[in-house]
Amino acid sequence: MPPGPGGALRLVNAAAFYGYALFVGLAGGLAGLLAPKWAPLDFEVFARAVFRQDLPHEDMASVLQQYRYMKSAELGFGLFALLFRHEIYTSRKVNRFFLGILFLGAAIRALSRVVDGKPHRAYLYFTGLETAVGLVVLAYSRRTLA
Repeated sequence: MPPGPGGALRLVNAAAFYGYALFVGLAGGLAGLLAPKWAPLDFEVFARAVFRQDLPHEDMASVLQQYRYMKSAELGFGLFALLFRHEIYTSRKVNRFFLGILFLGAAIRALSRVVDGKPHRAYLYFTGLETAVGLVVLAYSRRTLA
């Protein structure tokens, strides 16, 4: 559990922080990297449905490569959160870095909603979830920072 005072906020923070870090690292990152091989629905089928066109082989390879790159970044961010959990709550510099990445991701999702249009409702949920997790960590870490 992250350092700091006890109480309800500590429990909410721990659930939000660890839930997010594990989800991003494992479900978003590790499973996402393996999804094109392990998923019951072939990722190429998913990508063709998302782009609603028959992508040539080189374009599909490019989409898959970018997808894997983004999933590796999610895995890295999840691992960073877990490995530096103590510093996220005690070092102002690391705290700002973590919250900056978290809030930037939520802000980019919100901007994309305005610029690109309405995505699948799961992505709207992720925007709210990332914002809420960031606000909980922000509120709790104000009590723990050195």
